[in-house]
Amino acid sequence: MRQPIDEVLGFFAEWATVPMMLASMRARFTDATVWENVGLATTVGAEAAVAFMDGFNKQFDIVRGEVVVDHIAAVGNFVLTERTDIFYRADNSVAASIRLMGVFEMDGPRIVKWRDYFDTKGFAG
Repeated sequence: MRQPIDEVLGFFAEWATVPMMLASMRARFTDATVWENVGLATTVGAEAAVAFMDGFNKQFDIVRGEVVVDHIAAVGNFVLTERTDIFYRADNSVAASIRLMGVFEMDGPRIVKWRDYFDTKGFAG
């Protein structure tokens, strides 16, 4: 059985294209998954999360994402991350580069809760 850290890193690896990212959210979220972007938005369930991310992707003209993990730690089924989420346009320019601290509550490969605290300056591109 994969460990919670492996599942979170696997989730990040599935962001190679926007369709893969959205499919990964559908596969890993449940109908009750809470995804909180502190100070910005909170979604409940896979479809609400996909709609939020799809809107973000369209707003910034994103075609793919990359996650650079600086630090990761786990206690039980909780995974803490310090990372940078980088989103790219079709011409490979950076649409957004966002520094984050996040916590994931995992149940096997499923994300039960996901909360991110981020530096909003990265939304400027």
